[in-house]
Amino acid sequence: MSYKLNRMAAGVRKMESYLPASWHSTGYTFLFNRMVKLAGTAGIQVERLTQRKSTVYLKNRTKIQNHIGGLHACSMALAAESGAGILSGMNVPDTHVPLIKSMHIEFVRRCQGDIRVEASLSDEEYRRINEEDKGEVSVQVRVEDESGNEPIEAEMIWAW
Repeated sequence: MSYKLNRMAAGVRKMESYLPASWHSTGYTFLFNRMVKLAGTAGIQVERLTQRKSTVYLKNRTKIQNHIGGLHACSMALAAESGAGILSGMNVPDTHVPLIKSMHIEFVRRCQGDIRVEASLSDEEYRRINEEDKGEVSVQVRVEDESGNEPIEAEMIWAW
């Protein structure tokens, strides 16, 4: 089922119509980092964005590392929250405000190198965000490092 695009989603689609596909990631990143200043400071890059899925990339750079040279716990949490948050922002109607209600993160192994976050909404979550006046959803988030392992397990609850 298709729903009316909110301002953010409409802006993204308009940007996509102006830019060649090879520049979409740059456009997504620019738009997102203008809205979420901390994401820009950390160097979050939005690689892929639809109303159901997002892919966010975070390069392991010195200014966001921990004392052992890996990505700091907070930078990994920021990347996971950004991937889930951009999906909420793409779907919550303009009459509502998307807010993170809670995040639960388990650190299960040492992070090696850069990370890529994939967030997605199920059909039911997508329907609920677009049809219910108030509510919350648990956005599925998968965080993978350069070795192919998942250094963290994250659950992001977003409300509107």
